[in-house]
Amino acid sequence: MKKMLPLLGPLGLLAALVAFLVEDDASVRSRMLGTVLAFTLGYVMPRVATEVWVLLAGRLGGKRKLLVVIGTGRVVAEAVIGGVLVQLRPFPTALHIYWTIASGRLVRLRLWLSAVLLTAGPAALSWWLWTSDQRPAAAGIALSLVSRIVVGFRDPYCLGSQLLRLPFRPSSVQPASEPGHRATAALLQGRFSDAGSDAPRMAPTDNPGITRAKLALGAGRYVEAEQLARTEMAEQRSPGLLVEIGLVITSAIVCAGDSGDLPRTNALPRLMTAVGMFDGDPRSVDLNVPAAIDLARWEGRPDDAVALGHKQRGLHMSRIWRAESSCALAAALGVVGRLDEAHEALSRARKECPELARTALVARQLDDWSAALPVEVR
Repeated sequence: MKKMLPLLGPLGLLAALVAFLVEDDASVRSRMLGTVLAFTLGYVMPRVATEVWVLLAGRLGGKRKLLVVIGTGRVVAEAVIGGVLVQLRPFPTALHIYWTIASGRLVRLRLWLSAVLLTAGPAALSWWLWTSDQRPAAAGIALSLVSRIVVGFRDPYCLGSQLLRLPFRPSSVQPASEPGHRATAALLQGRFSDAGSDAPRMAPTDNPGITRAKLALGAGRYVEAEQLARTEMAEQRSPGLLVEIGLVITSAIVCAGDSGDLPRTNALPRLMTAVGMFDGDPRSVDLNVPAAIDLARWEGRPDDAVALGHKQRGLHMSRIWRAESSCALAAALGVVGRLDEAHEALSRARKECPELARTALVARQLDDWSAALPVEVR
């Protein structure tokens, strides 16, 4: 039931849309359209209000920004403003703020009061709309609130946990240390050396093992990166962190196989198993896991690998994974002999993350493939 709750709103909208399309009476269709629009606006309002609050007053509510994503689609512009990575994407349909729990005085109280405000405000508006006979909008707000509270009850970064668990279990929220926040921000921005400077001073609650695994990946210590990530996987329960760990494991296997640290005969089945750890639609994995590109290349499907690489281009929020995706595309293009395009993809990877060791690995691969091409004799 908890997994189905967030789907009730979209499913209701889908059912209403089908009914709207099959209805012949124009007056009935007009009323149905108004109802659907009111419900939709109500459903998205609490989510938008939360993001705007974090954007404008997040620190006051115990939240410290890491990343601001404006819109959906591929990244078209990006800048670091005040230490925060800000991305602009072409379709203005969403605003997402990613944050860590701030350190400082009374941070848990501030976080709880922020959750109360973000719940009580929309709830009061929903009640007022309901009593004013604006019931579709009121129902949308109420369903959105209930969904967010129930689904996020155990995740300290979600509204439900902050509202209902935090007062009784203060230890469920662990503020990020200053070095931990800086290291996390540096990795999002593709700055391995800066993250490495802060990593030794991270607190145990900052998940330093994940940071060390990413640093090992960036430095080309692929076997170590996989070992560190697998150790963290056994200890983590957060879905978001498990995805990051999976990305490190799969990329480390690919690089170990391409560099010769791991025999390809062992690397391929290991990579297949690791990619299979990601939950969800396989099409989502193809769009969000850079190693899916490499898996297609290793399985002898280079054209599919190229297609996947083009689909992933510019989608990842972290510069590390955008660089990994560009490296995977460059390798796939190299296999099919499109070396000029491969070097362009490699240049994008170097621009995204200049310190990533894989860029040098892919450059050597492209040199080898270029040398193996037949020489034209005139």
